[in-house]
Amino acid sequence: MASIARAPLGAATTVRKWYLDVNTGTTAAPIWVGVFGVSDFKQSRSPVWKDTSDFDSGGDKSSTSTARDWGVDFKLTRKSDSTVPTTYDPGQEALRLRAELLGLSNNIELRFYEMETGGPRVEAYQGTVGVEWTPEGGNMEDTDSVSVKLMGQGVRTAIAHPDTVAAVPVIYTLAPITGPAAGGTSVIIKGSGFTGTVAITGVKFGGTNATAWSVVDDNTVVAIAPAHAAGAVAVVVTNATGPSTTGPTYLYV
Repeated sequence: MASIARAPLGAATTVRKWYLDVNTGTTAAPIWVGVFGVSDFKQSRSPVWKDTSDFDSGGDKSSTSTARDWGVDFKLTRKSDSTVPTTYDPGQEALRLRAELLGLSNNIELRFYEMETGGPRVEAYQGTVGVEWTPEGGNMEDTDSVSVKLMGQGVRTAIAHPDTVAAVPVIYTLAPITGPAAGGTSVIIKGSGFTGTVAITGVKFGGTNATAWSVVDDNTVVAIAPAHAAGAVAVVVTNATGPSTTGPTYLYV
């Protein structure tokens, strides 16, 4: 019998490679918000077996997989928003608020995918889950931590890896949300897809270019609001793929 040729394995991957996002929009118009401060990430997907033995088996039992349970368990270290210290991380808050509700209101859509630095980025999944949120408490010197259990509701689908799909920016918060008509207010824009924001026209308030702006990271832009007539206006961020199409409005007063 011929031996099987074996190629040496490459580097090991890490557990911390998993990124988790929750959808604070709708399935038709998703607004994906990253959940940060995650540790002890564990995904599960196990078959449910039913005994299908019969008299003709000669005494040997048989079982059939009739369904699948799936879910995600992890721990969170409660952390504030890095740009708005008086608020919690938006992704963490989205989960906490859903956990307070019952029935379908307890459900939230999620996606999780591997983001190994310099390694494979192959697995990516999406589905709807029920949310269980359990603060752990602890001693005076401990950090505030929470156990989160996300229980699959229906199908968990393999999806195209988000990191390989070009997407327009998504805006989910502005801070502050109002400022004077004379402009000059520094506005923190939180969202996703801000890497590669185009020069000069990349950030607009009601169709007017921001006086100045800078990309802090893929999820944060800091912009100076330009002068504008009083009223609510759309804030739009544009990257190489195109302009954002959803998000909160900014109120000039």
